Amino acid sequence: MGAKETAKQARVLYAAYQESQDVEELEQAILTMRDAIALAPDSTNRTRLGDLGCMLAARFLRLGNLDDIEEAISVQQLALERIPDDHDAKPRRLNDLAMSLGFRFERLGSLNDIAEAMTLIRRAIELLPDKHPDNTFALNNLGNAHRSRFMRLGELDDLDGALSAQRLALELLPVDHPDEPPMLSNLATSLQMRFERLGDDADLENAISTQRRALELAADDDPRTSSWLNNLGDSLQSRYERLGELVDLESAIQAQQQAVDMASDIDPDKRIWLDSFGTALQLRFERLDDLQDLENAIQAHRRAVEFTTDDHASKPLRLSNLGSVLQIRFARHGDLDDLEKAISTKRLAIELTPDDHPVRAERFNSLGTSLQARFERLGELDDLEAAIEAKQLSVQLTPDHDIHKPLHLTSLAMSLHARFERLHRLNDLESAISNVQLAVETTSDSHPAQALQLNNLGCCLQTRFEHLAEIADLERAIETHRLAVQLAPDDDPDKAIWLSNLGNALHDLFEQLREVKHLENALSAYRLAVKLTPDGHPDKPLRLLNLAVSLQDIFLQTPNLSHFEAAIEHFMAATTQSLGNPAIRLDAAMHCAKFASQYPDFTSPQALLFAHSQIMAILPELVWLGHSISRRYEETAKLGDTVNAAVAAAIRHRALPQAVEWLEAGRSFVWSQILSLRLPYDDLKEQYPHLAETLQGVSKELRYSGNLSHFTPSRNNALTADPRRRFTFTNDAADRHRQLVIQYDRTLAEIRSRSGFEDFLRPPKLASLLLAIKHSDGPVVFINVHPASCDALVVMPDGSTASIALPGLTEKRSRQLRSLWMQNLGWCNVRLRAPVTPDMINLKGSANMFGRVLTRLWMWVVQPILQRLKMMNDAAVDNLPHITWCPTGPLTQLPLHAAGVYDSLQERQPRVYDFVVSSYIPSLSALLRCRQASRNQTSQPNVLVIAQPATPGLTRLPGTRDECARLRTVLQHTASTLLEHEQAVVARTQAAMREHPWVHLACHGMQDTKDPTQSAFALYDGRLTLSALMGTTAENAELAFLSACQTAVGDEKVPEEAVHLAAGMLAVGFKGVVATMWSIGDAEAPVVVEAYYRKLLELRGSDSIQSGHTGAAYALHEASKVLRDHVGEQNFVKWAPFVHFGV
Repeated sequence: MGAKETAKQARVLYAAYQESQDVEELEQAILTMRDAIALAPDSTNRTRLGDLGCMLAARFLRLGNLDDIEEAISVQQLALERIPDDHDAKPRRLNDLAMSLGFRFERLGSLNDIAEAMTLIRRAIELLPDKHPDNTFALNNLGNAHRSRFMRLGELDDLDGALSAQRLALELLPVDHPDEPPMLSNLATSLQMRFERLGDDADLENAISTQRRALELAADDDPRTSSWLNNLGDSLQSRYERLGELVDLESAIQAQQQAVDMASDIDPDKRIWLDSFGTALQLRFERLDDLQDLENAIQAHRRAVEFTTDDHASKPLRLSNLGSVLQIRFARHGDLDDLEKAISTKRLAIELTPDDHPVRAERFNSLGTSLQARFERLGELDDLEAAIEAKQLSVQLTPDHDIHKPLHLTSLAMSLHARFERLHRLNDLESAISNVQLAVETTSDSHPAQALQLNNLGCCLQTRFEHLAEIADLERAIETHRLAVQLAPDDDPDKAIWLSNLGNALHDLFEQLREVKHLENALSAYRLAVKLTPDGHPDKPLRLLNLAVSLQDIFLQTPNLSHFEAAIEHFMAATTQSLGNPAIRLDAAMHCAKFASQYPDFTSPQALLFAHSQIMAILPELVWLGHSISRRYEETAKLGDTVNAAVAAAIRHRALPQAVEWLEAGRSFVWSQILSLRLPYDDLKEQYPHLAETLQGVSKELRYSGNLSHFTPSRNNALTADPRRRFTFTNDAADRHRQLVIQYDRTLAEIRSRSGFEDFLRPPKLASLLLAIKHSDGPVVFINVHPASCDALVVMPDGSTASIALPGLTEKRSRQLRSLWMQNLGWCNVRLRAPVTPDMINLKGSANMFGRVLTRLWMWVVQPILQRLKMMNDAAVDNLPHITWCPTGPLTQLPLHAAGVYDSLQERQPRVYDFVVSSYIPSLSALLRCRQASRNQTSQPNVLVIAQPATPGLTRLPGTRDECARLRTVLQHTASTLLEHEQAVVARTQAAMREHPWVHLACHGMQDTKDPTQSAFALYDGRLTLSALMGTTAENAELAFLSACQTAVGDEKVPEEAVHLAAGMLAVGFKGVVATMWSIGDAEAPVVVEAYYRKLLELRGSDSIQSGHTGAAYALHEASKVLRDHVGEQNFVKWAPFVHFGV
């Protein structure tokens, strides 16, 4: 068979494919046409080359292989070169090549392709007679090309050109022509685009009627019907968004579902139908709150993304839509993983969107919305700043006549409003009001978005009233909120938001005018808002809290039991919701506890304690592992006396076990998180090895990422070249850390769902805490400081608990004592360990002030405790009982171990060290870790001594040479290693610490209160941080002596967090640590060090140390006495700083 017959057969196969859409027939047609071309001389192949190009373009449209469209364009260009301008086939081949260029433009987005396509089509039209039938198709294609360029550049001239060409094409088309349906659909699509740009309702109505006409004329078996159904669905979606009629949305979903069902998975257009279908389901979820719609929408968008190749020009659109629906699910369920994925997906969408693309404005706004959502959840100001910049750029890029301009303005307004509430800059609030006011003025009341904009305007006006107290602002806010409620249909899920905000404004009016009718109106709005908010919705806690506060106000107006119980009921309902911002739930629980404690006659102790238990349960959510360490300390500082209030209530109502558990749970949040990432999980490994492996893997990564003090945003070169790209770049460290924590939390939840692991890594119960003091040689004494009462909470070695009232101590007095003590230390110039000269310390009057503070500590704190515990008996030093202090609040920075009466001229007065040997501990959990690991001590351990007499860049410490000389003498019969000056470099010291159970550090200490894991010891070549020590200390690490400055000084902003080197050394594995509460003199350190080690070795050599004990506390007690005798009892600043932590 010759070339001619073979080509004819190929055309028959291609026609069959067009009828059946059977890809196999298309494949055969292409192979056959290739054979035909091979059988004929090149000079005779122009028609066959053109036909092959059309077939390849068809296969590209069907299968999406980019090589097909590249070859199609190539052979069509070759065919066109061989056809003279006066040949009848020239216009058709020009049009064929233009269509292929248009297909490549849709895929790759190159403007050169669409420009060349339009040039070719215009040339074809010039060559055709006016009434030639092919003119119709050329004009239709020209219209489509104009529309494609409009979608890329946003120029209205292109859209007008598209409509003009498409209308003329239809006028020239013969009646009942089979190509009328696709041409009508093209015209309808262009009309809808003009509506979306300009907002003319007539365009939308014409689009819908034209799409319906196209479907009426289509043959039942026309494979293009799915495209026209989808287009009709898009238009109906637009009318729903414009008018809010649910019937339009239901019809859109029906049409788009049918389009999806008709398309096979290999149809490249299926991604379009899935994307549109997902958007329609998302809209219905937002209206009806059917969670199945939301899940189906996410599935549809995910499939659309999967079906779209990475190099496709529509990939950013698919990603953006997926990001939007993920954010909606976050808003509904509160799962941070959804929000993180939404942000990363939207960022990628912007990266892939060309800089001059008109949809870039909408994508910046969408990303800004997600960033603000993360700010509202996590409170990171960087997120809000980025959201504002993204939204400002969105507004700048949106033309004034664009239908989306008002929404972008109001979106920016609410971000500015959020920043005002955080930073209180009035210009932010004024800018917010002007933006949202403009949005309201340019939107008709019939537009569904107007309710949102009115609500936002009302919120901004209400905030200005709260700031400036202009009643006119509040009255206008109420008016706009009421209008927003009136405009929202009853089945609009957002109506609950508008009602809640109306209630807020009415409540403010009540507080301003004290007229009960305004409070009752607020209650009505709140009640309806709660009713319209489904259980499990993240906003439910806030709605319940608002209602509870108003019910509380009703009670205050007319106190009775029913009003009280109603308020308490709603406060508790808010706290026990499973979802929602933890800060809101905590606020509700704190309101409840305070309200109940103020009116004890109306409630029971059980109800009050339950409220406090909810507070304690929520606290770990606020000090979230996903935050940087500095942010976690900021959160603990905000908690103030929350934990102490709960403990005070538990003590007051004799719930002592609960008090112990709460005190423990409220201490050292951050250390507990750090240490939880280093546990071996032995039981978990045995029963669920896969979960243990997963948890250990993510914990290992978190050990590094979680130890960052701050997360520094990435900055790429593109940032300076084009500020519009700023928001596509991520804060890689922060993003990765949050992702790890989300995975960690999810793994924890799965572990806790398994039998026997329900309390895995939860705060320990009293039974396990008591193991910390079992077999100990004395009690552990917590001292709870709270404005309501101050009490000691004692845990005895036998597991019994007792409380001791401290009536002389108040929270105010404790703060005054700390202030006096710290002020006096400042007067004494206590800063760094250094040689002390006479002019450095002003002792005049200081001893007297120190003595007064220590006397008050004795009278108000220590003496009542020792008397109650019957520990004020005379005894030999070696037989003194042992006590472990665990103070709270201001007392954490005061030397309880030195309390006593020093200002009497009479006979010797009592001092605490006459009756007990004192230790300190950050928490019972820390004591438990020390106790469990200190059962196999050697009597003569190996000692590592680090000395830095002249660390480069720091104050010289010549006393360390004397210290080392004395240590050599004391340790002459004990295995020891000395690393002095240039020998004590970081790497060598770290390696040596792995081999030595005892470590002595005579050097400068550096405390980092923002991130204690970065606290460090200054060595010859740099800092040896606690972070570096974690996991590298000896398995049998036992004792550390920190002969350095301020190694047991915490941060007064977070006193319960034990932000000091001593606690850090316990955390890295040591069981006992000697440290200093303030800086020590260079001359005093050698004295106390020598006495300490002599006594310690004596005790260890006598076999008098029980298992689980170290003897360090008794050794330090003796050493302090030696130093006290050496410097004088009144020289408190020299002998009192030394303290013992641990066992």
